[in-house]
Amino acid sequence: MVLPASGRRKSHRSYSAVLCLVLLVVTTTAQGAYTEDSEQEEPLPAHLLKQILYEETADRIHALGKISDAEGSLVRTFFSPAHIRAASQIRKWMREAGLRTWLDAVGNVHGRVDGRARDAPALILGSHYDTVMDAGKYDGALGIIVAIASVKASLLQAALDARIMRPEEVRAAVRESADLGQWLGNKAHKLFTMPLEIVAFSDEEGVRFQTTFLGSRGLTGKLVAEGMLEQEDRNGETLSDVLYKHGYQGSEEALARAAYIPNQVRGYVEIHMEQGPVLESRGYAVGPVAAIAGQTRLSVSVEGTQGHAGTVPMKGRQDAMTAVAEAVLWIERMCGGGAYLDAHSAPTAGVDAEAEAVEDRTDDSLVCTTGSVSLWPGASNVIAGAANFSVDVRCRSDELRHATAQAITDQIDAICDRRGVNCSTSIKHQAPAAACHPDMIAALVDACRASEPMIEELLGRAQDCEWDCRGELTRDSNTTSTDVAEELLQHANCGGRQVSSRWEDGQAPVLVSGAGHDSLPMSEITKMGMLFVRDRGGISHSPLEYVAPEDIAAAAAALYMYLRKEMLL
Repeated sequence: MVLPASGRRKSHRSYSAVLCLVLLVVTTTAQGAYTEDSEQEEPLPAHLLKQILYEETADRIHALGKISDAEGSLVRTFFSPAHIRAASQIRKWMREAGLRTWLDAVGNVHGRVDGRARDAPALILGSHYDTVMDAGKYDGALGIIVAIASVKASLLQAALDARIMRPEEVRAAVRESADLGQWLGNKAHKLFTMPLEIVAFSDEEGVRFQTTFLGSRGLTGKLVAEGMLEQEDRNGETLSDVLYKHGYQGSEEALARAAYIPNQVRGYVEIHMEQGPVLESRGYAVGPVAAIAGQTRLSVSVEGTQGHAGTVPMKGRQDAMTAVAEAVLWIERMCGGGAYLDAHSAPTAGVDAEAEAVEDRTDDSLVCTTGSVSLWPGASNVIAGAANFSVDVRCRSDELRHATAQAITDQIDAICDRRGVNCSTSIKHQAPAAACHPDMIAALVDACRASEPMIEELLGRAQDCEWDCRGELTRDSNTTSTDVAEELLQHANCGGRQVSSRWEDGQAPVLVSGAGHDSLPMSEITKMGMLFVRDRGGISHSPLEYVAPEDIAAAAAALYMYLRKEMLL
């Protein structure tokens, strides 16, 4: 049958209407794929993960290492000009990663993502942004930068999973280093199951006020209880003075408001360079930590009699310096050092008996250090009238650490009495040994294993640097420590070692930290875990410290996998 022309026109219009309806349904369905939840997960593209976890982390650690108060070396102490600039830069990076940021009452930089259960306890990631004098750029900073990168990648993956961002929007956000918060708008809190915070602690090293963990102790509520507001720096400024000077309320009430209460925190995780040789010697890029050694820091003052170097007989002197020297050698012998003295010298009178009394109690984790000595007046032709020195005692066993500190105090008193000088010893800092929580150790081990395929995909058989030490570096009066570090980097001989941590063999390294970290005070209010990153030669607190970019990426990938399980599932 042939339809009349008018019928054909009506039929065509009907077909066109049906076709338009079908196209509308298809288009609407396709658009809805990015606005409705879907069970199909679209992984973050490998090249974007590489940019965030590998390229950005290396670039930002280098950039933060350039923020210093000294020309030619890295120095960044509590509330110095460089310290303030570093806080501002870290806060900017946190905002770009999609976090809400603020500074607390003691200068800690916070970045937070409220989860769907926004009143639930938060998981805290952290490390510190202050440095020692003439520092390396990885200590502390590495943990902050890795945390920011891992959270950024986790938020982007969550935004893809929830269809809040399209793949092309994710690519644009990463390519342009845009503020992720602007892309996510008010939907960021929907991406994590619970709250997450990154904390960049203002002071861990304790250089300015000669006491460690100012930042983390501020969050645990211990600064006021321990009388730290009245602690003075070398210029006579108290901590309270410094806080008020920089626009903070340096009062007990302000610090109390900044402190966490236990039910606000569900756990703390810190990524840190190992500062030791174990991971490197065993061929692992990363390794979980089992425990952190406890610390006692003593400050010793000695008062003798100042005199002329040429006119006072040797037997009549009350020399503060020689009393210090005898005490320092005794401490070294007692804590298991002094191998050179044992082999080549006669023992100092009175030292051996005391050292042997504690010898049976020592273990490999007990270490004692005299790292700071000052004399008055400090002239070559004057007998020292006064001296001050520090003693740092660390051990896995709190019992042995306390016994050692007491033995040191008693022996210093005995040395001073015998030499006719006055001395006093005070405890400037104490921190108990802290065990990492078994659940967090297990979760970090699982994350390290799970991240191995990702690292292989992102970096392949990435080149790791083997250091050619056959030549000697020359220094002149104009050469800085940073110059030497850069020269070493330029002479690095890349030998093709795999980044792979060999987790598949089941021999996961679990380490004990002799260095103190912000995890110590944080362990007083919550369970904690740590992940160490391999460094070259175990060198730290030095411009020569070095962590390969591939190993930093391995740590970032492990933390990313940890967060995916903890925050996204």
